[in-house]
Amino acid sequence: MNARRLVEHCVLTNQTAVVDELLRVSLLPEEYIYPFVGEVMEWWLVDSRLAERLKREGEVIIDALDCHWWGRTTSGQAIYMDDVIRKIAEA
Repeated sequence: MNARRLVEHCVLTNQTAVVDELLRVSLLPEEYIYPFVGEVMEWWLVDSRLAERLKREGEVIIDALDCHWWGRTTSGQAIYMDDVIRKIAEA
């Protein structure tokens, strides 16, 4: 699968505002984001398969409330261009 196709099928939607609010009102334990405070720039809802693969690559993943959020530590470029996404797509 190429990186663009992986993103089209497995990255569902940007949920930065949702995750930030859940953390702010303590509906998600802060332990999910430590020691990554300051590194996560965006939160994306992803499917469970991609979440597991991202975890294996050392990415920030929150598994809670029947959701899988990826803490993306880059911004300003298309997601399919991220090194971790390209690596997963090539595997």
